[in-house]
Amino acid sequence: MLAFSLLFLSGCSPQKEGGPVDEQEEASGVRVTFFDVGKGDAILVETASHAVLIDSGYDDTKEIILDYMEKQEISSLDYLVITHFDKDHVGGADWILRRVETRSVLQPDYESDSAQYREYVEAAREREVPVISVTNTMELSLDGVDFLVYPPQKKSYEEEDNDFSLVIRMACGKKSFLFAADCERERLWELLEQEEFPLSHDVLKVPHHGRKEKNSLEFLEAVRPDVAVITSSKEKPADDEICRMLERLGTEVYFTENGTVTCLCDGKGLRVVQG
Repeated sequence: MLAFSLLFLSGCSPQKEGGPVDEQEEASGVRVTFFDVGKGDAILVETASHAVLIDSGYDDTKEIILDYMEKQEISSLDYLVITHFDKDHVGGADWILRRVETRSVLQPDYESDSAQYREYVEAAREREVPVISVTNTMELSLDGVDFLVYPPQKKSYEEEDNDFSLVIRMACGKKSFLFAADCERERLWELLEQEEFPLSHDVLKVPHHGRKEKNSLEFLEAVRPDVAVITSSKEKPADDEICRMLERLGTEVYFTENGTVTCLCDGKGLRVVQG
C-alpha cells in the first residue's frame, strides 16, 4: 500500500489546491479519492495499509479505477462496498473482483434484475469472495480509521433502488466523512431521525449526484459540511438549488466533472486536491 504524508496539514480548515497529489509525501492518516467517472460513484479510501472501494462506477469507466490502483501499487481491497445496484455504482464491480484481490463485499439486502447486477454476482461467486448483506449497523476499523455502515431501515421504499443505499460514516481523528450514496427523500428522513451517529460531518459526498429532494435543505443544514463532493457530469450536472444551499452554508463544493477529487486527512487537518 502506498504511504503518504499528511504532516503538511495544519489547522481544521480545508485547503483548496489544484494539480496532482505529491506521491513523495508520506505518513499516516487517510486518503479519499473521488474518481471522475461521470454521473456515478467510485470512491477509494486508503489508510496506511488498507484499502476500501465504495462503489465501482460504470462498466466502461472501470479502467480509471484499475489504472489508479495499479499505479499506486494497490493489489488488494479489504472491502468493496456496493451501496446499491444501479449501473453507475455496480457497473465496474465484476471487473474489480476479477482483477483485484478482494477480501469481502458489503451490499444492501435486496436484489436487482439488471445485467450489471448479475455480472457482479457471478464474479463474486466465481472468485469465491464473501458477500455480506448488511441488515444491521456494522462497525469496522482499519489503521485507526473507523467506519460505520448504516443500512436501510425498511424492507420497501417508493424509490426501489436509491433508498436502499448503504450509508457510510468514516472518522479519522477529529475529522469525519459521510458517504450518502444516492439517498432520496425517505432515506434522508431516516438519516435525519436516526440516533446512532451525529449527522454533522466535515466532508459530505452529496446524495444522488446533487439532485434536490423535498428535505434536502434539512439534511444539508444538519450535516453542515466544510467540504462537499458532488459526483456529477457536465451532461448531468447537480441541481442549482443544491449548489445554492451549500453556498449559503459556506461549504467548499467540488464537482468530479471537473476532475478527480482527492481528500487527504491526518485527523486534524484536511487538504483537498482536484485534477
